[in-house]
Amino acid sequence: MRIEIAKLHRRLKTTMIYVTHDQVEAMTMADKIVVLNGGRTEQIGAPLELYHHPRNLFVATFIGSPQMNLLAGTLLSAEAQHAHVRLAGGEEVFVAVDASGASPGEAVTLGVRPEHLVEATANGGDGGVTGKVLVVERLGECTLAYLQVDGVEDNVVAKLPGDATVEAGGSLRIGVNRSACHLFDSKGEAFRRVPASKTSGPRAALG
Repeated sequence: MRIEIAKLHRRLKTTMIYVTHDQVEAMTMADKIVVLNGGRTEQIGAPLELYHHPRNLFVATFIGSPQMNLLAGTLLSAEAQHAHVRLAGGEEVFVAVDASGASPGEAVTLGVRPEHLVEATANGGDGGVTGKVLVVERLGECTLAYLQVDGVEDNVVAKLPGDATVEAGGSLRIGVNRSACHLFDSKGEAFRRVPASKTSGPRAALG
């Protein structure tokens, strides 16, 4: 149905307003998305703008399937070009965001989309977080691995290559480039992401 509506929109070349609770429909059909939460506007923007630069946790978890992974942490240091975070499981994380308005000791949430998680060995061996593999979904062009990670309430989902050798019952060490991470403050508001070309320090986010 959404494809037919999108084709109709292009053919009529007129403004259309379509209300949906399905983020896939919104991403497929819209030139501009208005994300509402209880009647309040959370963010307005093009689909990929909302995907790559969500303003807060509500938008971040609404846009994207599988949903963005969320890991609780604490700020160790906060600078204009990066934040140094300790996750609940003890791992330390560098995130390419402008955290100059925050202070060490504040509670934060790290957000990482499944496709930005890679096996640590494929990330140059720069460290990572180890999780127990609970379920593996082999979808052909990709493999979804659902992990139990210490200190994380929900499963962490990693979107890996289709030929990944991961198996349920085993363990998987994952890492991510810090420029692909998101960071949210205790109120759920996003820190502004810093372009990779402007960052300094370690490339590995998890280590």
